[in-house]
Amino acid sequence: MSDSQETIYLSDDKIFYTVEGEGELVGYPSVFMRLSMCNLTCQGFASESSPHGCDSFISWRVKNRMTLGEVVSMMEDKGYKDHVYNGAIWKITGGEPLVQQKALLKLLHYIEVEWGWVPRIDFETNATILPDKEWTRVKATFTTSPKMSNNGDPVDRRYKPEVLEWHALQGSGFKFVINEESDIDEVFSKYVVPFDIPTGRVWLMPCCGSRDEHIEKAPMVAELAKKYRFNFSPRLHLLVWDMALKV
Repeated sequence: MSDSQETIYLSDDKIFYTVEGEGELVGYPSVFMRLSMCNLTCQGFASESSPHGCDSFISWRVKNRMTLGEVVSMMEDKGYKDHVYNGAIWKITGGEPLVQQKALLKLLHYIEVEWGWVPRIDFETNATILPDKEWTRVKATFTTSPKMSNNGDPVDRRYKPEVLEWHALQGSGFKFVINEESDIDEVFSKYVVPFDIPTGRVWLMPCCGSRDEHIEKAPMVAELAKKYRFNFSPRLHLLVWDMALKV
């Protein structure tokens, strides 16, 4: 089988052009490729506006099987290749994109051959799966969103010290969902102190699933960021577009 016929599973969103909504690159023009599947549930984040916990659950739970050739054709036909060529970030997200890391590596190699260059890649990851060394070769970056106890998953599933240490050494950005003020204790005790993460590489963002919930929670989170000299991250997509999916 040629690389072009290898398959990967994309969400209902598939690939789309937007601006980054969270973390270090917030507001940056980005071509999102949202993959299916995740290894966590995040049920602890459930709210009236986001009953499934994860705010992208409705999208990534659906599997759209595509060949690598079809993915590259979509990037070209819809102008996404031009966007990333001209500086937009290729944002690989999910779900948890590294669940399909083997297929993504094949896509990377296929694109290198077809295009002769590699877009600027940034992963959105929950920091439970160790990235392959190939991603460092192409200078991919990682926006990590480690899940604390407030996400509702068992600690042995969501907390992987060897992966967190890798990201800390790589200088990845660490983005934490804050639901209440006491969450900041866990940010320090389980992440910042053990892995010596500089405060400038930490972003705090409100736990919310809608514009209204964001407006309610953001002031508390911003005050925590000020107090401990962390970065504050809005969830810009909620502020701009509110709930993209209300099912």
